[in-house]
Amino acid sequence: MTSDARSVKSNRSASSSGATTPASEPAGNIVPASRSGDFMSFLKDVLSFTGDLSSLTCPSFLLNGISLLEYGAHWSDYPHILAEITTAATPEERMKLVARWFVSTLYGSYNKRVAESNSGEKKPFNPILGEQFLASWDDSEYGETTFVCEQVSHHPPVSAIYFENARAGIYGSGHFSQKSKFKGTTMKVVQEGRVTLRMKNTDEFYCLSLPDLNICSILSGKPFLEMSSTTFIRSSKGYTAEFHWFTKPWLYGEYHKFDGKIFRDAAAKFVLDSSSQEQLFTFKGKWVADSLVTDLATGEEKVLFDVQAQPAADIIIKPIAEQSELESRRVWQKVSEALGSGNYDVASREKTAIEEQQRAIRKARADSGEKWRPSMFFWVDDAADEEAVKTSYAYLYSAKDSVGTGSWVYSNSPHLVGKSAGPSAYTSGAQTPSDAFSTAQSSVA
Repeated sequence: MTSDARSVKSNRSASSSGATTPASEPAGNIVPASRSGDFMSFLKDVLSFTGDLSSLTCPSFLLNGISLLEYGAHWSDYPHILAEITTAATPEERMKLVARWFVSTLYGSYNKRVAESNSGEKKPFNPILGEQFLASWDDSEYGETTFVCEQVSHHPPVSAIYFENARAGIYGSGHFSQKSKFKGTTMKVVQEGRVTLRMKNTDEFYCLSLPDLNICSILSGKPFLEMSSTTFIRSSKGYTAEFHWFTKPWLYGEYHKFDGKIFRDAAAKFVLDSSSQEQLFTFKGKWVADSLVTDLATGEEKVLFDVQAQPAADIIIKPIAEQSELESRRVWQKVSEALGSGNYDVASREKTAIEEQQRAIRKARADSGEKWRPSMFFWVDDAADEEAVKTSYAYLYSAKDSVGTGSWVYSNSPHLVGKSAGPSAYTSGAQTPSDAFSTAQSSVA
């Protein structure tokens, strides 16, 4: 039985029971006492910097010891929630389950690791070009879910992802990129990209946009993350889910609240509160705790997603010794080990060595005229894609242009099987999707 069939009463009881609910803010200061001077110096650099903050070198004691690619794996943190989408009998119910899954992925990506450790938000490693992260999850009912991620561009940074549950017949691919800057006392992270979710049994797909992020309380050394902006999911059957992510008001209110709605809309482009929208469901709650969905036809209120009632599955990753030289945990092994032991000087040296090696590789490639290409993904302009994909993203583009007009697609995606057109036929502008994705000027190192 899916989680939204649980009673609202039981959800509220679990949510109000106290101690196990994820904290809104971390309690610990992430800055070691011995590094307070370095932290203040770094803050001065950050506050006076006017460009994208990703180009600044971050002190090693502010690093969390994992690659940004690992964050992508949270799209599969709850494999049963992903697989259960395929069990719904109607497109309306499937859209509701897609919305539930989307909320679960955001909790995994942006709060779970901090809530479990009760520590502040730290910076992940910037993946090297071609870096890969591979993982899987086992579920007793739905079987294995697999995940792959590859860094398809370094300047600017773009990560491409693919996940699949073959038994359930559901899979998705997409990409994301982040640009950050200071706004007041908060680091604003604008996310660009998209994820396309597909199902085999209904020949149906869903187009998803990404929220913006706010890293708060940086000046106090206790950073935590809030989500902001509006995001959308558009189905190929004409249904739309609209999410509003709220930051806490300055004086009053709560952290991590959101609300939204699901409606049917036959229009070609999204228009806010258009009369063409047939309202079906509304939802509200906290994306780090629990949320509710209301059926507007019946007035019935059920659980959408409950963090306490939905334990994340254990991720399965090969031992480092069995990983390729491009897999994340092997690439960053020495840096992570040094961070784990608190040896920040060694961590800085090892990180610098990796970065210098990458610069040398890029220079050699440029000198020889070599064009680097990803090994697992290829770029598809919407103009060269399926008509339904193009029209679904065109619907979203008027409201959320950060989805761009093209996608990074997994080369072995099931929807490509049996088609005569492969990557070479699909790819338009070969590795230079600058017109389609505003931050992706080139995927050539």
